[in-house]
Amino acid sequence: MLLYVVALAVIVWIMQLLLGLWQFKRFSNHIKNLRTIGRVAIGRAKGRFLAGVIVLLVIDNYCRIIKGEIMEGRTVFADFKEFNILNGLTLFELSDELCKSLNLDFQKSVAVMSAKQDYENYQIMQQNEG
Repeated sequence: MLLYVVALAVIVWIMQLLLGLWQFKRFSNHIKNLRTIGRVAIGRAKGRFLAGVIVLLVIDNYCRIIKGEIMEGRTVFADFKEFNILNGLTLFELSDELCKSLNLDFQKSVAVMSAKQDYENYQIMQQNEG
């Protein structure tokens, strides 16, 4: 009996590993496709009790958002959907107050602000290197 439990645990662990790799490959390919349009700011909000959220904001040379996509979910089968509510704004205009005025829920607001902060940190790092 114990052997079956151990075998089942190993099978489940291998399935989790394979599905995680599959999800990462899909995500990576999606980012590559978006980078053909412009630079991509990526924001995330982890979820323990709420579904996790990943926001992808494609920006032009002036940091104007030209395309947005969002992925919400708890499984590896979650997929990106259009998220164009921020299109036309610049990345630096984004704020908690703006997210509230656009009626974004908490997780989406956290992901959007994470994308802004990560991009600002990236810019600072680039300036320090150059």
